[in-house]
Amino acid sequence: MYDYIFRFLVYCVSIYLILVEDSISINFCGWTILIAHIYKDTTNLAKWPNWCEFMGIVLSILLINGGFKLNNYFILFIGVLKFLAHSRQYIFQDNNYYY
Repeated sequence: MYDYIFRFLVYCVSIYLILVEDSISINFCGWTILIAHIYKDTTNLAKWPNWCEFMGIVLSILLINGGFKLNNYFILFIGVLKFLAHSRQYIFQDNNYYY
């Protein structure tokens, strides 16, 4: 049940990021998240490879920076959550990101 709610939220957030105006880096993050999660869901990928954790951290830094530049606290919040989740996963390798 939680997985379906999480997937719905990920897709909604990625579409929101794609639609943000005046920020190519935020739009890039949205497209990357959307494509990555579509791939993960359609292939039933159980665990992201380690290089994906690093890329998740890079995307989170872009989101944090973009959130500051646009003065958009929602994007900033998403960036911080993403940073904490992917950093935690990179360290602990337990496949628990947000819940």
